Amino acid sequence: MLQIRSALDSERLDRVEHDLREVGFHIIENVITAEEADEAREAIWKFVEEDIANGFDHSYGDGKIRRVWAIVGKSPIFRGLIQHPTVVAVWKRMLGEDVIASTFTANIVGPDAPDGGWHIDYPYWAMQAPFPAGSLTGQTVWMLDDFTEENGATACIPGSHKTLRRPELGEAEGLESSVAVAPKGSIMFTNGAIWHQSRANRTDTPRVGLLGMYNRSVIYPQEDMPRQLTDDELAGESDVLKQLLGRNISFRDPDHGHNWHRTESGFRQV
Repeated sequence: MLQIRSALDSERLDRVEHDLREVGFHIIENVITAEEADEAREAIWKFVEEDIANGFDHSYGDGKIRRVWAIVGKSPIFRGLIQHPTVVAVWKRMLGEDVIASTFTANIVGPDAPDGGWHIDYPYWAMQAPFPAGSLTGQTVWMLDDFTEENGATACIPGSHKTLRRPELGEAEGLESSVAVAPKGSIMFTNGAIWHQSRANRTDTPRVGLLGMYNRSVIYPQEDMPRQLTDDELAGESDVLKQLLGRNISFRDPDHGHNWHRTESGFRQV
């Protein structure tokens, strides 16, 4: 079972913020133990088997890269990780106290998987350049395996988020990049606008990571986060999780003068 430990001290949080704004990424090693990472990894492989049995093939890259969606509602492990205090502290600092989760998925880079292709994250890829200054979104890469130069670790081009645009085709290939090499249990935080890719996996073993995207509350999430847990399942969960899943965002009903919150199937009056 995941053991939640204390969040960052203010000095380390300042360093993370500086790097996300200036460099575009920051790695914190050993946020969870290797045993906790293994437990989460085993859960992901069970969901892969269920997806395949149910006819859902969420793969690409010649079938060698696979995504598992909507994992928050599938196991308490991921309900813990999405609201881990280290993660929440970083994104509240970068994206505001009312930050929400946009998506929380697993990404598996299998043996002989090709480079993932240089890209930027949602919502930037849906926007026209130049992007607005300041941070709209950020990615949290949970390393459930050791990330190495050989097994498909994430690569970023430092400072590329400051261009406020997506890379042109082939533009990133000749630029200097940094590869996220760190032991399993570590986190890589990235600015959502940074140019990045998963590297080719040149080993015979899959590389498993979790991708947790967080948005400013005014940005529509990529997944339908409010419906990942039922009302009954969410009743005993923390206020932080309810906020991250978008259950605390108010929708105005001007005809009746009420505010409404999302439920698993519709809305309820605040």
